Amino acid sequence: MSALLQYESGFIAKSSLIHLPQFDGICSHCDFDTKQYSDSLFDAYNIDFPPLLQRATDVRKADFLAGRITAQHAFHALGLPKAPVPVGNHRSPVWPNTVFGSISHHKGSAYCLLMHRPAAAYGSAGIGIDAESIIDAADVHSLSASIARPAELDLVALNFDKEALALTVIFSAKESVFKVLYPAVARYFDFLDVDVCAIDINHNALSLRLLRDLSPQFLKGHIITVHWQLSAQTVLSWVGPS
Repeated sequence: MSALLQYESGFIAKSSLIHLPQFDGICSHCDFDTKQYSDSLFDAYNIDFPPLLQRATDVRKADFLAGRITAQHAFHALGLPKAPVPVGNHRSPVWPNTVFGSISHHKGSAYCLLMHRPAAAYGSAGIGIDAESIIDAADVHSLSASIARPAELDLVALNFDKEALALTVIFSAKESVFKVLYPAVARYFDFLDVDVCAIDINHNALSLRLLRDLSPQFLKGHIITVHWQLSAQTVLSWVGPS
């Protein structure tokens, strides 16, 4: 697929690579226009149309396609041949066993985190990325109890000036942790099953701790480090291999 077709189709507005501190891999990003979406773009980009999208809205189809296009850009940037990323259990992407990957899409933007799988990492959890708009200040009070425990809210209040940004960072960080752990533990867990136990505001890093056993490998007390950054009104969070 040539860059010319990508832009002439009108679907992909622009694509770029984003530098993420403390991450030894690629973060590919693209902006896309849902209004320019059509089913024919799957063939144009040589991406398989998954059966689960047969009855999906065009918005959902556009999100999926943009995520896979961004993944192909990431493979290229990492010096790897393009590879299919099919849909696995509970709609999780299935990556080639030579890489760790994660996809997020949000309001006309798609992100793909990709890295070579370290030789020592076989059998371990992968990586995760999430993008979120800053929560509306009017919704902070009603949403906070479902996202974080009181002790977490007290901790972030000491490190963030704005409640809405703090809650969004926690929400996004926990989404990234879910993307890391779910493929490894194959079970759902709640936002309140993970808590923020430490914050390094100088390096935009959070330490998240499991509050219950999820698998023999990921037990209560396990710590995962999440980094984040703010661009315009979007919080981007990511987790490297653990």
